[in-house]
This record gives sequence, structure tokens and C-alpha cells, in this order.
Amino acid sequence: MKKSPTVTLQPQAVRRIAGRYPFGHSGDIARADDGIQPGEVVNVKGPDSSKVIARGYFNQQGATPLRLLTWQDEDIDLKFYRARVKAALARRAGRIVNTDAMRVLHAEADGMPGVIADQFAGTLGVQLRNAGVERHRDLIVRALREETGATGAYERSDTGERRKEGLDLVTGTLWGDVPDRVEFFEDDLKLHFNPMDAQKTGFFLDQRDNRRLMRTFVQPGAGFLDVYSYTGGFSLHAAKAGAKAVAIDKDSVALGALEGAARGNGVQVGVRWGDAIEQLDALVREKRTFGAIVLDPPTLAKRRDDVPRTKRIFTDGAARALRMLDSGGHLLISTCAHYIRVDDLLDAARVAAAEANTDAEVLDVTYQPADHPHLLSVPESLYLKSILLRKA
Repeated sequence: MKKSPTVTLQPQAVRRIAGRYPFGHSGDIARADDGIQPGEVVNVKGPDSSKVIARGYFNQQGATPLRLLTWQDEDIDLKFYRARVKAALARRAGRIVNTDAMRVLHAEADGMPGVIADQFAGTLGVQLRNAGVERHRDLIVRALREETGATGAYERSDTGERRKEGLDLVTGTLWGDVPDRVEFFEDDLKLHFNPMDAQKTGFFLDQRDNRRLMRTFVQPGAGFLDVYSYTGGFSLHAAKAGAKAVAIDKDSVALGALEGAARGNGVQVGVRWGDAIEQLDALVREKRTFGAIVLDPPTLAKRRDDVPRTKRIFTDGAARALRMLDSGGHLLISTCAHYIRVDDLLDAARVAAAEANTDAEVLDVTYQPADHPHLLSVPESLYLKSILLRKA
């Protein structure tokens, strides 16, 4: 094993980290060698042993100082990163169908803490979120280029996580020609985005399965409401199936992109710009009704303390949605917040149904798709949870 500085764990942290949990927090660390540079690879040991139990990035100033990469005796080099990308691609082989867009790397769940990579046809969108991957950016970018075969790649490392790591925000082209308009398909829809204007890496691939699910409930000519729509993936699927779709969002650029995508796919989607709850109230006053509704807000609970307030927002939105939903209609309530549990969604929906003076049946609980893996050893890798209701 390559000579590296050492980080020694507190006794209570050894079992958890030896069990492949990839995060070491400040309270887990007993001591660290002097002079470790931010993001440097370290050997991790227990307090009573000289045996190395793991290797990972260390950043004393980071919100999460230790991020584990491997529990094997191996160097962290180009060969290591290529093997991780290759394994991630093999894990997804045959599981993502009828689209040319896929998440290639899902951070810790693919053994690559701090790396997100989404591929859209021949173009790759990449985020590098911590000091370790920033230190190894040339190796990681080369591994992605060699293993994915993408002809162009852009970087959207402009997330708040980098600030917490003491890093600057970075965007731009990584290699090749990156078009101003990145195009891909999902089923019978042609989709696109501007990689520098869009949120995150460009498009929310994690809702792919739910978009397909909600499309199965569309009745031609019936209303479909997409709340917190962003660029309207749910709306476009519904409109393509014959629904009279309406999308609500406060991002006017995203709504403009939705209108352009609708024209490109030969469908119409009505857009309403503004605060979601205010727009829902307006639709209630207008006595609008819908056969299916999606309530998919952005991450509202970034800390555990945010959960009670966030549940109230879900309740407020769901109560209004249930008032407008046709009898027998379907409501999907979704969260991308790790701290919001399925039970929290069910609690919020239960209160909402009472406020709307109705009842609803729970038809399904869904999670993130196969290209956003959830590992047992990484509870944080489960983040997308949705409940599907049918109004009584």
C-alpha cells in the first residue's frame, strides 16, 4: 500500500466504518497526522491496532472530514477510478431502457464519494463536490472520459457542498464539444436543456420511473396538474398521452424551456408562474378539476430540524390538490429530501385528506430508479420517496 498519512478513529466509530459506512464525522476522529492537505488520501486505523481498516479522503475543515473510498489494500489512482466507473456502468447494464440518458455515478452509492455524473446521449454532466475529488479531478475526469465514451463533458460543480469544503464553485467544459442545447430522449419524448442554465447537471433523471407511472393513469382529455414542475417532465409525458396538462413553477426560465419542449413534441402544456401554494389556491377558486396531480417540491428539509415545517408544506399542497382531484383520480406526492421518511409523507397526506374532507387509498410507495442506487451500508443514498394515492 502506498505510504499515506494516518487518521485514527475513536473506539465507537471503528465498527461502523469497518462495516463500510463511508462517512467519518468530527466526533469519530481521535487524531490525525500533522500536515495532511485538504482532500489527501489517508489510511484509517482503529485506536488499538496498526491495521489499516479503510482508506479515504480527509479534509479537517470539511463538514464531513472523512470520506471513505475503499476497505481494501489498494492505491487510489487512475486504475482505481476506472474500475469504479466500469463497475457502475456494469451495474446499470440492461436496467435503464427506452432512453439514452442515465446517471453513471451516484456518489457514495457507486463508491465515488462526491462525484455525480449524468450522461445524456453523448454528453456527460459532472459534479465534483468535495476536496478529495477536487484533488484527484484529473484522474476522475480521465476515467470518465475513457470508460463512458462521451464525446463531450461539462462541469456543474456549483453546489453548496463545495463551499463547505472550502472550494470555489466551478463550471465549464471538461472535454470535447458541449452543445448549448443538450438533447436526449425518454420513451417517445424528445427532451433538451441548456447545460449552463439548468439546475444541477441538467435534468432530473431520478423521476423517470414516476413519470412513466403517472402517464399510465392519464385519461385523454382529462386534466393533469404538475406542481413544482421545473421543466415539466411529468407534464410532457401526460400531454403526450392526451391529457390537458398544466404546470406550476416559480422558475420562469424552466417554464420557458417547458413550452419549447412541448412545441418540439407536438403537444400543449399550460404554464402558471408563481408560488405553488398561491397558484393552487387560485386553481381552487377557479373550480378547476384534474384526473391526476403530481406534488414534487424541491429539497425542503436539508436538516432534521426542517422536517416539521416541511411536513406542513406537504399537507398544505396535498389538501389543495385533493380538493381539485376527481373522484378516483391519482395523486403522487414525492420528496427528494433524505430526512423526510415515507411515514412523514403518509402523515402529511392523512392530515391533508381530513382538511379536504375526503379519503384516499395508498396504492404504492416508490423509490429512486436503478441508476440512482441505494446501498444498505449508506442510508443517505436513499433519498427519493413517493406515495401514490387514489382519491375515494
